[in-house]
Amino acid sequence: MAKVLVLIFSFLCWVPALSAQADSEAARKQELDKLKKQAAQKQQELKKYRDQEKAISKEISTLKNRQAEAKRQMNKLASDISYVEKTILSTEDKREAIERSMPLWNNILSQEIAQHYLTPVCEVCVGEVDLAKEVLTERALTHKAEFAVSLQEENKAAKQKIYDFEKRNQKLMAQSSQIEQREKVITTNFLKKQQDLKLTKKKADAIRQEINELNKSAKALDDLLAKFERQRKAEAAKKQAKAKEQAAKTGKKEEVVSSIAKIDLPKNSLPWPVDGKVISKFGKEYRKDLNTWIFRDGIKISAQAGEAVKTVAQGDVIYAGPFRSYGNVVIVDHGKGFFSIYGFLSDIKAVVGEKLPQGGVLGAAGLDTQQKSGTGRYAVYFETRQGATAVDPIDWLQKKI
Repeated sequence: MAKVLVLIFSFLCWVPALSAQADSEAARKQELDKLKKQAAQKQQELKKYRDQEKAISKEISTLKNRQAEAKRQMNKLASDISYVEKTILSTEDKREAIERSMPLWNNILSQEIAQHYLTPVCEVCVGEVDLAKEVLTERALTHKAEFAVSLQEENKAAKQKIYDFEKRNQKLMAQSSQIEQREKVITTNFLKKQQDLKLTKKKADAIRQEINELNKSAKALDDLLAKFERQRKAEAAKKQAKAKEQAAKTGKKEEVVSSIAKIDLPKNSLPWPVDGKVISKFGKEYRKDLNTWIFRDGIKISAQAGEAVKTVAQGDVIYAGPFRSYGNVVIVDHGKGFFSIYGFLSDIKAVVGEKLPQGGVLGAAGLDTQQKSGTGRYAVYFETRQGATAVDPIDWLQKKI
């Protein structure tokens, strides 16, 4: 009978231990799933930046091609303008030479016509005419007259050609000016796109580093809270075992010591750690200035420089000191798996092991220390944890009017 009682007692002790282990494994699995989900979200953000980087690089390549084409057009127009200007000069020289020779030819022709037709060949020998010489002279005069007319026509054509080439030159110069202006616009856009690409790369790198740091900080804080939670559960298991042992000795009803984490308070019943507004929300938040999503396990509350930061409930200080990107941090254990975390403190007044009442001052508000995802303002980072799981503090803080 004694052996049976020992086995039953052992079994009763073993069942809570299994339950505690199962709770711990479930909590770890839940936390792991959350971290995996956040990591996947961050990968999506980085992919967006890489896609944006590729798009800008493609635009730059297109602008380079357009710039090269504009330069080719400029070179061709410069060649055309040079040809037209040379043609105008040579035509003008030819026209000036024709114009200079025209009076001479007109004068010679006028004299020859007057001499041939108006002056008698032989005053004494009237009627005696050398027909062969007459025909030759008339032909020469006709040829010279035609040549004089052709000079006039050529002069007129040269003037028209010069006019046409000058018009063409004006048109080419206008086209050249337009292409030059277009090239300037293309070059400006090209330089701007290059700058955009540089800034995008810089921002993507900064965001990548910040995300890595935030993930590391969040993981480190999770590990620290998980350690405290394991200690709490171990202590709860010891108390439960002691209560069983005491109940077995005295025969009194066994006191139940729960190992399940619980914030045993009404919702929206806690005072605020500082009297400010929420400037960064819990969970997923889109930052326009960074063009990305940020994931937080807590909230950021605006504060005055050096403003006193107070505990939201009575509890024991279990951590006080610098903590990665959260700056100076104080963690308070309120019992039953309820923890509160206060970050961005300019200085810490609480010490580990100290028992603080609700509203007890634990430090002073400082600047948001997070570089790229930070606000650059005086603020307090505040988290509430149910065991190792972060819960939205707004659900527990008093509603503001």
